[in-house]
Amino acid sequence: MERFRYFLVVIFIGVLCCSACILGLAQQKADSSVASPLAEKIRNSKTTKQVIAAFKRKMDDTVFHIKSEDAYLPYEGKVIRHIIIQHIGFDRTVIDTTRNIKALFANAANYLHTNTRDWVVRNNLFVKEGESFNAYRIADNERYLRDRDFILDARIHVKPVNESPDSVDLLVVTRDVFSLGVFVTPESQTSYKLKIQDANLLGMGQRFEYTQVYDARRNPRTGWEVLYRKNNVAGTFIDATMAYTQLNSGSSLGNENENALYLRLNRPLFMPYTKWAAGLEWSTNQAANVTAKPDSTFARYRYDIQDLWGGYSFGQSKKNKSIRENRNRKFLALRGFQQSFTQFPAIQLRKSEQYYYRDRKSIMGQLTFFRQTAR
Repeated sequence: MERFRYFLVVIFIGVLCCSACILGLAQQKADSSVASPLAEKIRNSKTTKQVIAAFKRKMDDTVFHIKSEDAYLPYEGKVIRHIIIQHIGFDRTVIDTTRNIKALFANAANYLHTNTRDWVVRNNLFVKEGESFNAYRIADNERYLRDRDFILDARIHVKPVNESPDSVDLLVVTRDVFSLGVFVTPESQTSYKLKIQDANLLGMGQRFEYTQVYDARRNPRTGWEVLYRKNNVAGTFIDATMAYTQLNSGSSLGNENENALYLRLNRPLFMPYTKWAAGLEWSTNQAANVTAKPDSTFARYRYDIQDLWGGYSFGQSKKNKSIRENRNRKFLALRGFQQSFTQFPAIQLRKSEQYYYRDRKSIMGQLTFFRQTAR
């Protein structure tokens, strides 16, 4: 209960800070010739600089002027004995874990935040204990970890094993993003947008978002969206997203504002060794008359979408895969799309609009040549 109360206090302070910033920016926009003292004061305050330092990725923390695989090449072919996961708090960096960032907000974030679970990090690794060390695979994996929306920074360190020269241990060091967020965005004097999110729910690589809009010109005046996303379901590298929206933020193919319920699955080419990639979307959409159009002009319709694609990557040499390997690839993909209307508009449509409101089926293929490198 104490932690929950503290959480509410921090959220309240965050909302006040955001609101103050927004008001200052709005004042600047209204009178561009006069700088807002409040906005300037907030931007240049010590607290703001501390928050930025604690949560923002610094270029020197992650970027090196060498190829990412070069540091790993001396260990090529050795056996991976153990993989150790280490999490760094918001008051430190993945490069120098002894350098503290002394900031009140960093300490508060450490208290409120739930670190990414070890098994979640392991599920996002391309290598396992007992496998042979591959410098390119490790370099790609480090890049992949940094690209996760719940991980701010990551490094993979190699630790030689003195008693076993043909073996190494891997130390995977990660620093999470601060996953909790509340954003209030005034869009006019009579409308605003509120967004509440947890980018790493329970430390399990799950994102939850709730978005609400208020607009006095809207009917009804409020609309909302709820979204859930799971990273790397069951170690398959498939990301799953489910959402319901009243904000016209789905795959809206008509000309009206739409409510939608959808499911999306996506498995990208997450590393050059990946053989296959695929995606799926199922969606059911219906027009929503939020602008109070008369029935004679409002196109009332409902339709479903099924969108499926898959592809296979080939071109990797079966010879030596590690030493300065050839990363040129070919990708052959096939996609099928279907849009099926369960309710057609009852109004007279212009000729230019008739294309949108018809059942559609399509199949397409694609052959792509590409080169993927670690960074």
